[in-house]
Amino acid sequence: MSYQVIAFDLDGTLLNSEGKILPSSIAAIQRAKAKGKKVVLVTGRHHTAVKPYYYELGLDTPVVCCNGTYLYQMETDQVLAANPLTAEKAKKILDLAYHYGSHVLLYSRDAMNFQTFNPHMEKFKAWADSCPSEVRPNVQQVTDLYHFITSGDTIWKCVISAPSREVMLKVVAELPADQFSCEWSWVDRVDIANVGNSKGGRLLELLASWNIAPEQAIAFGDNHNDTSMLTAVGLGVAMGNAEEEVKRQAKLVTLNNDEEGIAQVLDKYL
Repeated sequence: MSYQVIAFDLDGTLLNSEGKILPSSIAAIQRAKAKGKKVVLVTGRHHTAVKPYYYELGLDTPVVCCNGTYLYQMETDQVLAANPLTAEKAKKILDLAYHYGSHVLLYSRDAMNFQTFNPHMEKFKAWADSCPSEVRPNVQQVTDLYHFITSGDTIWKCVISAPSREVMLKVVAELPADQFSCEWSWVDRVDIANVGNSKGGRLLELLASWNIAPEQAIAFGDNHNDTSMLTAVGLGVAMGNAEEEVKRQAKLVTLNNDEEGIAQVLDKYL
C-alpha cells in the first residue's frame, strides 16, 4: 500500500511523557514530508494549544481539533467545518458538572476558559505561559462560564474533571447519548462535545476532500478517543503506552511514546 497521509494524536502519542516531540519523530516526519506525504494533527486540543507543535513541525495542513468538533486552518484562522455545542447543551453540561462538583474547562472559539484552579489547570496554565508569545495557547480564567452561553460565542466542547471517577460517571450518565459525545481523554478527564463528532469521522471528511482513500492513511493514537480514527484508516497504530482496548482495535502496536516507535513505523511503511 502506498500511504499518502499520516495522522497523529498529540498527547500520549506524538508527545512524549514530558510533552515534547522526540527528535527521531521530527526527523521521520520531515522525511515523510519530503516524499510528498501529508501530515495531519488530529487531537482533542483547542487549536491554540496545537500551535507550538504545528509550527515546530512546519505543517500547512488543516488540524482536526476537539476530537473532530472542528477542522481548522492555522495560517488563515479559518474554521473549515464544525459541529459545535448549542448554548442549551452547554448549559446542561455546566449545570450537571456543578451539581456533582466537577471542574469544567470550556473551549470557546478562541480560548480555553476556566473558573477555578485545580492541579490539572495549574499545570496546564503554567505550560501555556511558558510557550513563546507568538504560539502561546490562549488559556484564561474567567469569573463565569455561563457568560459564554449568553454571549453568542462558539462553544466547541467542555472538559470535566474531578478527583473521583464516580463523580464524572454521574455527569456522563445524565447526558443523553443521542445528544452528546462523551469521550475519556484521560483517566480523570471527560471531553463532552456535540453528538456526531469523532476524530475518525472528521479525518475521513478531510481525506475525501483530498480524494485520498482511507486505506492510504496511517494514524497513530493511544487513548479511547483515538479508536475511531485508528479503525477508519489503512494502518491504525497504537502506542505501547496505549490502553489495552485501544491496542486491540489497532492493526499494529509500536513502542511507547518515550521510545522511537513512530520513527520505526514510518521508516518501515513509507
